Amino acid sequence: MQSVIMVQNAILLRCPQCWIALVFMALAGTAQAADGPVQLARRGVPLMKVVHAQEASPSTKKSAQALANYLSRIAGSTFQTDVGDGGTGIVVGTAVDFPRLRGELPQTLNDDERESYLLGSNSGGLVLIGTTDLAVEHAVWDLLYRLGYRQFFPGPQWEVVPHVPDLSISVNTIERPSYYSRHIWYGFGPWDYAREPYADWCRKNRATNGIELHTGHTGEKLRSQYEQVFQEHPEYLALVNGERSSDKFCISNPGLRKLIVDHALEHFETHPESDSLSVEPSDGLGWCECPECAKLGSPSTRAVIMANAVATAVSEKYPGKWFGMYAYGGHVAPPAIDVHPRLVVSVATAFGSAGLSFTELMRGWRNRGATLGIREYFAVTQWDRDIPGGNTAARGADLDYLTRTIPEFHENGARFFSAESSDNWGLCGLGYYLASRMLWDVREATTDRVRSLRQDFLDCAFGPAREPMDRFYRLIDGSNRPLLSEDLLGRMYQSLDEARHLVQDRGDVLRRLDDLVLYTRYVELWLAYSNSTSETRQANFEQLIRHAYRMRGTMMVHTLALYRNLPALDKQVQVPAEAAWNVPEGRNPWKSSQPFAPEEIHAFVREGIARNHLLEFEAVSFSDDLIPATQLQLPEVKPGSFGLYFRNEVNLMTWAEVVPRDFPFQVKAGLIYGRLGDARFALYPRDELQGLAVANAAVVPDKQSHAVSLQTQWSGLHRLHLSDGGDATEIDWPMGTPLTIRSDPAHPAAFHSRWTLYFYVPRGTKVIGGFADGIGHLLGPQGRSVYSFSDAPEYFNIPVPAGQDGKLWCFHHGNGRRLLMTVPPYLARSGQELLLPKEVVMRDAQPE
Repeated sequence: MQSVIMVQNAILLRCPQCWIALVFMALAGTAQAADGPVQLARRGVPLMKVVHAQEASPSTKKSAQALANYLSRIAGSTFQTDVGDGGTGIVVGTAVDFPRLRGELPQTLNDDERESYLLGSNSGGLVLIGTTDLAVEHAVWDLLYRLGYRQFFPGPQWEVVPHVPDLSISVNTIERPSYYSRHIWYGFGPWDYAREPYADWCRKNRATNGIELHTGHTGEKLRSQYEQVFQEHPEYLALVNGERSSDKFCISNPGLRKLIVDHALEHFETHPESDSLSVEPSDGLGWCECPECAKLGSPSTRAVIMANAVATAVSEKYPGKWFGMYAYGGHVAPPAIDVHPRLVVSVATAFGSAGLSFTELMRGWRNRGATLGIREYFAVTQWDRDIPGGNTAARGADLDYLTRTIPEFHENGARFFSAESSDNWGLCGLGYYLASRMLWDVREATTDRVRSLRQDFLDCAFGPAREPMDRFYRLIDGSNRPLLSEDLLGRMYQSLDEARHLVQDRGDVLRRLDDLVLYTRYVELWLAYSNSTSETRQANFEQLIRHAYRMRGTMMVHTLALYRNLPALDKQVQVPAEAAWNVPEGRNPWKSSQPFAPEEIHAFVREGIARNHLLEFEAVSFSDDLIPATQLQLPEVKPGSFGLYFRNEVNLMTWAEVVPRDFPFQVKAGLIYGRLGDARFALYPRDELQGLAVANAAVVPDKQSHAVSLQTQWSGLHRLHLSDGGDATEIDWPMGTPLTIRSDPAHPAAFHSRWTLYFYVPRGTKVIGGFADGIGHLLGPQGRSVYSFSDAPEYFNIPVPAGQDGKLWCFHHGNGRRLLMTVPPYLARSGQELLLPKEVVMRDAQPE
């Protein structure tokens, strides 16, 4: 049967659009379902109490009191708590507290049922029954969510409490999470002001862990903890370059294995309440090179040998414990042996792929018996700096990525999820909120549900300003590939300005908008700092840090990580000793907690709009049905270069005119680390409708040149796909053979070191428009420089002189990206190697 949840009065004041009528699949409970909604309050007067058992734990009593407090705020008068037997009232407790109300909750509590709970309305009232105290807490926040309560981001300003004097609900469901662990955590941790708001947000959005899985690197800690042992037994350490000084261990050594097993046994003897123990090796390189370790197999196999030994010994003495490790870096590839069933292997979504797709990695480990987890990177401050449109975009701000991957990982067997994130709710807040919903129930990760959840956020958080804020969040959504520039900032400020004018009488909404104005000002200051010369860099850096610290309480920017990490990486700036991140306010001249006055907020918006100018050209779209540009009879030119190497996932386009066709080329792989697995190539004909590769090759990461040849029986357009896990791969491609790369905002090509590539300007083009974020020159058809790019990210808008259209232009000696937006976004080393949209070639090949 179905259960319809209704609130009988439109939620007023704070969230006028949130009239709730949501449909959920029901699972039967033991209490008889009511014929209609159960009335909790009428005209603001509570009709029943919140009831808990006499023997309820302190945690459950706290949950019951929290429910009463929030129901009071929603209805407008006080709900009382009381002790009862569960016959009437709003009953809050565990299945042990109220065994006759447990319904279909499990009789025996397995690990995967620790967070299961029942919500049911019946003739006597409402029941919230959980398998554990944590499950009861989830039930309380789920009920409040269904009544219109929201905690979108941490902090009181992002809390939405509806006003519903006539409060009723009909519900009958059992809930259990899709992922047993849903950990969205901050790299560098929360600063003091953020710790409790963050923990509060996690509780209210069920972003918690039913099973506490520990998976962090342990080699370094063990080396320190047993320093005396390792001094006495240096043979326990990995042999690297003839020395035993690594934090990695010599796993073939029986004494070392016994030490690690004894440590694990001691841990659970001392901490019997602990769910798990990490068996993850130390970070980085340094795997043992001794002959006996080599006999054991790959680093992955060695890591599993050690982990299995720990899991086997502990499970015999302390059954039911879990063990965690990563599939990461040098041990990302699946092992050659089976994995202990209590070992959770969390596959990292960065730092190595062994040349395999992520799905192949997951399936490889699962086929070896591993329980799977995900080690995700929603935001890494060193990568994204809380900025939309940076070179490395935060996945937590990419709603399409979250919607695609969270259910995909689950479908492939993952049940644990740990996402490194940041205290950066300006950029990633909406993504974190949606991720919490999807991690609890992957059925939320559909296009329609995510669209509905996003609209609910805009309605409830911004009310009458929902439309301009819809534009604001589209601007910073990583799915839309934002580009950090004056244009982006100008549009962000304009959206906020329009929103502020619409909600002058809504203090709650204005406070949220103020947070986002301060965030936008941070982005503007970052753009100024990152583009600074040596003369202005120190001053701009100081202004950035001062602003970030002063706004830190908004939690829009990860100020702790910025303050600690940025000066360590930028050697052009200095932090005076008295202004260091850990010198307290009052003695630190850079730190001030003075609130921002309304006049300051308004000035940020007004001046931000004036300073940041919008684009002056309109983007043009082109097809990806490519053919050789030979019909255009483009002139021969000095061949260009794609740069030093390619990295990560790269798609190049080539062409087979006559078949069968061999594509021979030379490859050097593993140019950076030499440890992240083979560089893998696959050749995909465009006309192969099943999307299958017709040829594959793998090159070992030894920095040596290897011959590769891929053959096809298909004529026409082909996609050459490279995957190297980020280890860097050099391709020496034969001159004259078509090879083209796409580079536009949707498919930004990343080049490394200096590069020179050609592109075509179709007949009739008036402007070459696009985006650049590195130095170099634009050469016209005669080979003369017509524009010089700077280091500063910028949109460029370059007029095409009469007679210079229908010709080959060149990005010369460039650095960074060039994303074309008004001409075909395809780059090649020469006109002979260039592939272009068919419609462009067919049109421009005709006589004028």
